Amino acid sequence: MESLSTQEIKAKAIEIGFIACGITDCSPIPTFIQSAFQQQIVARKTADMFFLQKNMEKRFFPQTIVPEAKSIIVVLANYYQPQYVAQKQSAYTFSQYALGKDYHIVVKEKLKLLQTYIEDKFPDSVNRVFVDTAPVLEKYLAYRAGLGTIGKNSLLISKNGTYCFIGELFTSIPLKPDEPQTSNPCQNCQLCVKACPTKAIKGDYRLDANLCLSYQTIENKEDIPFSLHKKMKKNVYGCDCCQQACPQNNNLKINTIKQFNTHHSLISNKDEDWENLSEADFKFIFESSAIKRIGFEKLKKNIEIANKNE
Repeated sequence: MESLSTQEIKAKAIEIGFIACGITDCSPIPTFIQSAFQQQIVARKTADMFFLQKNMEKRFFPQTIVPEAKSIIVVLANYYQPQYVAQKQSAYTFSQYALGKDYHIVVKEKLKLLQTYIEDKFPDSVNRVFVDTAPVLEKYLAYRAGLGTIGKNSLLISKNGTYCFIGELFTSIPLKPDEPQTSNPCQNCQLCVKACPTKAIKGDYRLDANLCLSYQTIENKEDIPFSLHKKMKKNVYGCDCCQQACPQNNNLKINTIKQFNTHHSLISNKDEDWENLSEADFKFIFESSAIKRIGFEKLKKNIEIANKNE
C-alpha cells in the first residue's frame, strides 16, 4: 500500500499556492475553549450573529463533521497587499481580504487540488474541504496544527502575520499531527488594543463584535449605531486597523495568488465614483467578490456614513 507523509502533503500544499500547512487530529476542542466561546454568546459579545449559537456539537467535536476523519490538514493562504492603501485614488477603504476574488471560492479550489492529490494516492480515502462555511473553530485548529497563535484581536497570528485565510481538509488518512506553537508574540503587546477605533478589542483575547467595525459594516443587517459613525472614519467594508498596528505584520511576503489581486476599480475609483455608485456598477465590480454578499444598499449606507467623516 502506498504511503503518504506529512512532508509530501505540505510540499504539495505549498506548490498549490498556500503559504503554510499543518496537521492536527480530530480530538475534541478543550473545555476551556468551549466555555470561553459560550460565554461570549451569553454575554452578547457576538452581537446578532446567531449562527454561532448553532451546531455546537460540531464546533466542539470536529469528528462529528466528518465521522470517518482521522486527521485535519490546515492551510493558510496569504492575501497581503500593502500597495492598495498607497495606490487607491479614493479615501474610502475596503478591508484587504475582500480586494480580489471571493476567498471562499479561491481557497476551496486550491484545497480541492490538494484533495485530488491525496485521492489519487488513496482512492478509498474520505476527504472533505471547508473554508469558513462550516461550524469549524478554524483559528483554534490552525493553532493546534502549529501554524500560529491567537492574538488579542482574535485573529490567527502566524509566522506570516495575520493577513491569511484559513482552510481545512478533513481526511480519513491518519497523519502525524504537528505540535502547537508555545510562544505568544503578543503577550506583552497592546498595539492592536490601542489601535482599535471603537475599543472592541478588550486586551483579554476577546472581542466585542457589537463594537467591531468589521461586524458593523459587513454582518450587521440593521442600522449602524450613530455612536460609531465617526469612528468608522472612511472604512466602508471591514476594518484593518488592528492588523495595520500589529508588529507581526512587518516585512511580510506580498500575496502571490493572482485571484486575490485588487480589482482595478478599487484602485482607480475616486470618492465621487463610490458616492454615485449604481446598482449595476456594484454588480459588475463585485461580481466575484465577497463584498457582493452585503448587497448594494448596505454598501451605499456605509459610504453615506463615511462621507460625513474626515
